[in-house]
Amino acid sequence: MKQPLNFTAELVPVAYAQALLDLAEELGVPRVRLFELARVRPEVLQSPNGRLSFIDFHQLSSTALVHCNEPAFGLLLGQRLNVSTHGILGYAVLSSANLGRAIAFALKYYRVLGLAYDLEMVEDGGVSYLRASESIPLGPTSRFAAEGLMTSLHTIARFLVGEPLQGVSVGFAHAEPAYVERYAEVFGCEVLFDQPFHFIGLPSEYLARPMALANPATVQMCEQQCEALLATLDVQEGLLTRIRRLLLARPGEFPDLESVAADLHTSGRSLRRHLSNLGTTYQEVLDDVRKRLALQYLTTTHLPLYEIALLLGFNDPSNFRRAFRKWTGKLPTDYRQDD
Repeated sequence: MKQPLNFTAELVPVAYAQALLDLAEELGVPRVRLFELARVRPEVLQSPNGRLSFIDFHQLSSTALVHCNEPAFGLLLGQRLNVSTHGILGYAVLSSANLGRAIAFALKYYRVLGLAYDLEMVEDGGVSYLRASESIPLGPTSRFAAEGLMTSLHTIARFLVGEPLQGVSVGFAHAEPAYVERYAEVFGCEVLFDQPFHFIGLPSEYLARPMALANPATVQMCEQQCEALLATLDVQEGLLTRIRRLLLARPGEFPDLESVAADLHTSGRSLRRHLSNLGTTYQEVLDDVRKRLALQYLTTTHLPLYEIALLLGFNDPSNFRRAFRKWTGKLPTDYRQDD
């Protein structure tokens, strides 16, 4: 079974957060202020394993988007996420025999970066497409995250090839933004929008290009470290994480317990027993996910309450208000005003 992304474990490299904080500061929002606004403790950058949780990074990025007054924040950040920013995976890519080997290594081990995406490579008519789709819904930060990821991939590919990329094609799943001309400046080509997934296409001949810093011994060392990292991450990803992942995959259409059990290749009775052993129930897990999403929508978006209710699976906004009051002791309108 494919392992899900745990959004509470420390999975996101601190280097990503450092790059985000540096950019925000250049755009007029000091890092101390950004931490305060995001309600994230600065100590998260001092994690002994050099990582922070997906939730903390999400809070920092969504807050930066609101307060930096830079719609193309994701494009700017992606240009800073170079090979070295990606740590051990970046070194392996740099040391690969050719671009094709580098991409194959990245596809095998990209989970060590804590990305909220599934990646795949597809070859079609002499063009190799690297496709990305969200592995968990990113909500208001979806466009920012896609810009950061695809810009970083493009920046790294251009660096590895050692020259401006020719015949490149780029597409995004989101709609065309108002600042579309900045995409052309970054990628050097016309960019498509409203695509089934995000993608970068390169002529397949690029994949055979030898790398100047190829070093098989370094690649082998990096592979051993990536395997160890993946093992560590898998230990952190338990039953509750898998259930949350399934719930987050379809906001507004949350599956029932039997459907979740089927996706986990078990029976509803067995799933109830396992959850009981953990001191919880399926309804409690569902309510926790709904509560987290509700707080996110109320604090980071201007969506009307009836739309938030629909996103949380409530057909009647009054049912959402009652549930929210049960979760927090406040009405949604009061919580939004206090924020």
